[in-house]
Amino acid sequence: MLTQLTQTAIAVLYDIHAGGKPYRTAQLTIAPQELIDLLTKLESGGLIRRKELPTSELLSSYELPRSYIDVSLLDILEALDEHLNCNFPTKEKMYHQYRAAAHRLGVINQMTRLYLSEIKLIDL
Repeated sequence: MLTQLTQTAIAVLYDIHAGGKPYRTAQLTIAPQELIDLLTKLESGGLIRRKELPTSELLSSYELPRSYIDVSLLDILEALDEHLNCNFPTKEKMYHQYRAAAHRLGVINQMTRLYLSEIKLIDL
């Protein structure tokens, strides 16, 4: 269910939480530019921020702006703009165009979003 990008993001967030040591990311094969791109997405999504004084290690230059246990799978999927259809709420335009079908899909979408928001990073 989780893409390689999502799994890598989970590993990166864990390692940042653990002080920037590459515990989980050491087990992955990720090109330096891909890691930088991922960090940029996580930072833009509000899941990480740069420390005041950067260090020589890339991951230890970042910190989590909120508690590790409060970060959900939905937060990660939204920050990465992953391809799951439940990433974002159903837009009004879709309701207008597809009427009853959109309403049913919107309910399923909202239920899935609620479920994903309850899966915390610490559970992964």
